[in-house]
Amino acid sequence: MTKQRTYWTNALLLVGVLFLGGGLLLSGGCKKPARSRSASRARARSHTDSAFLVDTLAKGLNHLPREIVLDLQPPVPILDDAKSADGQPVLAACDETPKVLGGPYNYLFVPKGNANFRKRGVRPGDIVRYFVDVDEESIQHGIQQVDYIELTVRRLDENDPQNALIIEGGLSGTVPAQFPERIEIWRFSDKRMNEIRQRITRYLKKPKILIGWEPSPDESALVQLLERANQWLRNLKDEQGNWVPEPLVKELSAELRKKKPLDVLLSDAALQSGPFDATEGRQLQQAIWLRDISHWAKGEAFSPVEVAEALFDWTVRNIQLDSPGEQGGVPTGYVHQPWQVLMYGHGTAKQRAWVFAELCRQQQLDVVMLATGDRWWLPALLHDGQLYLFDTRLALPIPGKEPGRVATLAEVIAEPTLLSNLDVGEEFQYGTTAEDLQQVTANLVASPLQLSQRAYLLEQAFEGDDFVVFSANTRRVAEAAEKLSGVSKVQLWSFPFESVLAERAMSPAQRLRAAQRFLIFAQRPRLWKARVLHFQGTKEVPVEERNDPLAQPDLGHQQATALYQNPRIRPPNALLEKVEPSKRVIYERAKADASYWLGLLSYDLGKYKVAEDWFAKRTLAAKPEGPWTAGAIYNLARTLEALGKLETAIQFLEADKSPQRQGNLLRARELKRKMKSEE
Repeated sequence: MTKQRTYWTNALLLVGVLFLGGGLLLSGGCKKPARSRSASRARARSHTDSAFLVDTLAKGLNHLPREIVLDLQPPVPILDDAKSADGQPVLAACDETPKVLGGPYNYLFVPKGNANFRKRGVRPGDIVRYFVDVDEESIQHGIQQVDYIELTVRRLDENDPQNALIIEGGLSGTVPAQFPERIEIWRFSDKRMNEIRQRITRYLKKPKILIGWEPSPDESALVQLLERANQWLRNLKDEQGNWVPEPLVKELSAELRKKKPLDVLLSDAALQSGPFDATEGRQLQQAIWLRDISHWAKGEAFSPVEVAEALFDWTVRNIQLDSPGEQGGVPTGYVHQPWQVLMYGHGTAKQRAWVFAELCRQQQLDVVMLATGDRWWLPALLHDGQLYLFDTRLALPIPGKEPGRVATLAEVIAEPTLLSNLDVGEEFQYGTTAEDLQQVTANLVASPLQLSQRAYLLEQAFEGDDFVVFSANTRRVAEAAEKLSGVSKVQLWSFPFESVLAERAMSPAQRLRAAQRFLIFAQRPRLWKARVLHFQGTKEVPVEERNDPLAQPDLGHQQATALYQNPRIRPPNALLEKVEPSKRVIYERAKADASYWLGLLSYDLGKYKVAEDWFAKRTLAAKPEGPWTAGAIYNLARTLEALGKLETAIQFLEADKSPQRQGNLLRARELKRKMKSEE
């Protein structure tokens, strides 16, 4: 059988797995979507006001985990802002049905006339999401303060079917026509599984499929948020603020800039006045993940170097190191963007470095990528006129002259033995020499979106607890890097741009692997939600909402732990053995993922004995040659180290055969020194 035929056989089997009748573990009824709650919100008199749109966008991005649909028959939008007659919000008032005196308040009508209910196919049984502000009297009548209440369509109004409808039941009072509130119409769909199948089939068949093909459980909400972002952008009056185009874009190689889609993404028009692209919603979500992780992963660290050390440590523990497997410096696998590295939990040394840099960015720390000649080296924290060195291939900061200190570029230039000390006998040489250090380039980290005015403006609009870094201040970092004596050149890091091209140029085999990996989350949406809540962590109630008795903190880690252990994610082996073999592969991988990630989360929560169990018994013993073997060995060693079991930790580190072996041997060597000093 030829490779091409084998590929398509596997692809058809993959799509077939998606539609074997629901399966033993896939069944579940059609449930109402969870309502998105917030403590309170001031009445927005003008629904096209930029502040209102920013507030909606910020709350939506912050609370995306609440919008994740766990059923495979989720509601889909029939009518929203983008689908209205004029592309503007549909604002509805509520009153008694005309000619029905004393009747319930169940008549919704749109004074502006932009609803097009009949044209959009609104029908009985559809869901009305009514974004009303509820008063105390309404709460007493059983309506809670929520971002929206859900009502059911009884029928369209006979006299005005385009802009009026009757709902089941009714409200406890009127919503006057002078102050109408936004509505959306949603419908439960039994086509979700078919949509997933079609999306994956299309992705496998078309070699030039656009980025953003993944049918994630929160995709519908993310698409709506992107529409809100563009609506907000259109309402701005040519605001530019302090944004200026980055001149270093023009210094990227002409060959790189001319390739599609970079020719458009990096054009002056796209950077200065372009809207948010359909694929950029995931990048906004990525920024939220990175911000949230950076807040809790830094722990008690205070100084910039300490914070960077904590974020680096989280990165190398949570992102299993892949083999280089590169062509021209670009990974040949299916992981390309930071959000994929985070969600899938593995990546190359460069991808680890990229995530580390983005985590630091959210803490207002500047990280550049150092290269010696044409060879990428490592990420470095730029702080107080020094470059602090962190090696993502070794999973170790470069040790400085003083014990426990991170080496700086200036130190290793003055004392190259700090690098040669990282040799491990005859097996491993560090590779970077004193001669290499004569030409060090500082590469600035930025993606096309982060260089754009739209990202800068959105970042400026987010304030307080909502603040998140969407843009890259490359000019300020470049000016600081250019002053460093050990740096011979400053330029943009080409890797983020090359990754855009690599993702679009994936081979059929790579696309098949990507589809197989994402299918785990498509069929197990609870795993996606657990992962996102894992990133979110625990958030206290915002300051402005702390006087509200209805306000609740986000307990991301607690909820993630419960979801990871949900029987749909971690079913008993006896049940798995009864599942059809092709589907069992998916369920077993989801269970393995959850077990390993529970170990990582337990470690971060300081529950080392629990983490030891998840790594040793539920991951390594359950699947000795599984997908997480390398990461589990390293993290088990780290856990044993935290428990004071240094000798056993050393044994695991020295037995490791993963791409991180050199770094693990160095860590084992350091633990031996520690044991000897304590004798």
